[in-house]
Amino acid sequence: MKAQEEEFFEISAVARLTGISSHVLRVWERRYGVVEPHRSDSKRRRYTRDDIQRLSLLKTLVDNGHAIGTIAKLGTAQLEERLSNALEARVADDSLESEAPAGVCRVVMSGTKIRQAVRSAADHTPALRIVGEFTTPEEVISSLRPGSADLLILERDTIFPEDIEEIQDLVATLKVRRAILVYQFAREDTIQPLDIKRITALRAPVDAAEIQLACIADIQLALRSGRPSHSSGEVSPQPVAPLRPVAEIPERAFSDEQLVRAARISPAVKCECPQHLASLLSSLVAFERYSEQCEDRSSEDAALHAYLHRTTAQCRSWMEAALAEVLVQEGIEL
Repeated sequence: MKAQEEEFFEISAVARLTGISSHVLRVWERRYGVVEPHRSDSKRRRYTRDDIQRLSLLKTLVDNGHAIGTIAKLGTAQLEERLSNALEARVADDSLESEAPAGVCRVVMSGTKIRQAVRSAADHTPALRIVGEFTTPEEVISSLRPGSADLLILERDTIFPEDIEEIQDLVATLKVRRAILVYQFAREDTIQPLDIKRITALRAPVDAAEIQLACIADIQLALRSGRPSHSSGEVSPQPVAPLRPVAEIPERAFSDEQLVRAARISPAVKCECPQHLASLLSSLVAFERYSEQCEDRSSEDAALHAYLHRTTAQCRSWMEAALAEVLVQEGIEL
């Protein structure tokens, strides 16, 4: 069939057919060259059925723990072979646990409203790697092998006492170390005991900075508590290591005034990343100040808030480096 006779699909249709958001698809194209879509006269992306097949294979492999950077350059036939091998291995030994690289926390999420915040947090946190994005817990269970994720991020509109056991069962079934529950409505006495059940509760709406901070805190708790056992999903009792600052407090690279200017960069600029990063940095700076003040106000919690202060400062430093790189790439001066 000639190229001009081929059936083409707009990016919104491709997102619906493959489950890859338009944002992620653009990132994959720009960073990894996963496909090369045609362009219409008005410069809009146009995808073929072959493109959709290839993208669907990539999405399935990524959802099952493959890093996009390691498979992006493979041909369609190679992707099909790798997926076939992965499925055969899964059937052959379903009990094998896929270990993450040292220092990397594998994240699986269930929900729709939290996706962008989680993706943004992972994009700017080297210790986080998303291994699956699903709409419902049932999809997570049917698609992801137990033990192949460390942290579950779960979205629920309402939480009642009878829901807690269901969420605990999900944590045990997936064999994740910790879970973050993003909810909208719940009684305080229902939410308060959750942390001792390896679940951190966040009231919606949440942004990327809140997700990032919660993930980092849960990573530390998970590392101290160890991996749950295969038999019951319960954590074996272990002594809790003392909290230690991850680093000295790094100097700020951007002032409040510079962040305000970055957040106000005209939407006419093609890349909106400076605005998003400035917003995230402002949130991190605010929490960093809050934690620093808490160190002096509560002697009982001083060690915890000192840890939070230094950890947040380290996150802020990483994201400042990201903003600086974006400003250089886009030719923007603050």
